[in-house]
Amino acid sequence: MNPKHAVACCAFILLIWGCAGLKETKIQPPLPAHAPTADPASVVENLEQINRDLVSFKGIGTIKIWKPNGLQSTRIAWAGYLPQKLRLEILGIAGRPLSSVAFDGNRFYLSLHTENKFYQKQTRNANLKRLISIPITIPDTLTVLAGRVPLWENASVSLTAIHKQSPYVLILKKKWFKNQTARIYLRDDLHTVDQFELYGSRDELRYRVKYLERKRYDRYQLPTLIQISDDQQNRIQIKVERIWPDAEISSETFHLKPPK
Repeated sequence: MNPKHAVACCAFILLIWGCAGLKETKIQPPLPAHAPTADPASVVENLEQINRDLVSFKGIGTIKIWKPNGLQSTRIAWAGYLPQKLRLEILGIAGRPLSSVAFDGNRFYLSLHTENKFYQKQTRNANLKRLISIPITIPDTLTVLAGRVPLWENASVSLTAIHKQSPYVLILKKKWFKNQTARIYLRDDLHTVDQFELYGSRDELRYRVKYLERKRYDRYQLPTLIQISDDQQNRIQIKVERIWPDAEISSETFHLKPPK
């Protein structure tokens, strides 16, 4: 696989929200009579408890990237420390890294081993949209890999019912800086998340995350098959083979040094 293509594979994982209480709660439109009585703020509080104690993890699996010009597939390994630190390795056939990506919350690193090239950039908003056309942040990606859902601070929230696969949708809106809307598709228990969507200020879809499969790891319920996509025929699928929750990870893991 061309290492430049391999680099593109890693880009899915980069790009900032925090988790906190939400306000201005209301139900709009009203839920049908048969729906469970639920205050949107209570639903949010329950979502905040999902894998709340999970801070660090390691994983290995495969990633497939569909673009309008074709499909790419490779093996991938990662280490994460919530809310912002990430290390990602794109692996070749022999298991050796083809490229490495790291983000420590302030600086982004990229090393192309086979080309002996190294890049670094000071930033707090790492975004590799230019590589994969899907602008998902590093904190959001870590949140998704940890089996949670991104939640915004000081956002208004409402709960509505639909008649599709996911019966209920939790709608979050934030009005400062850039207006954005997030939609969280929930099952009947108002706790299990099937899908998360982020919309921009003009109500255009920025990306969609689907939690396709989950598995119990110790005290955590973690996703093992995740799909990230947009409306421009860009799609990424992460198949998790193994996860090590509560892993001990050195802070040096999230820094890369130039090759000698």
